[in-house]
Amino acid sequence: MKQNLTNAINKARQAKVHVARFNEGAYVITTAENHRYTVRFERREGVRYGRCNCAAGVRFIPCRHLVKAAFVDSALTGYPMEA
Repeated sequence: MKQNLTNAINKARQAKVHVARFNEGAYVITTAENHRYTVRFERREGVRYGRCNCAAGVRFIPCRHLVKAAFVDSALTGYPMEA
């Protein structure tokens, strides 16, 4: 799982995507190829959990969309990034 997250972070660094917040804890990610994915976050017992609806995300594998949305969510909410 840790290697999957490392891979997602590295891919996110290279990814050209647009992140738009559409409500609290939910973001639409639009890729350069104009694919759209939804990332949702929830907080339980002080821990933030996120999920993307891309092919990797629905299998609970960290993806570049989740990482990009987490950066934006952290900036907007002040909630720290965590691994």
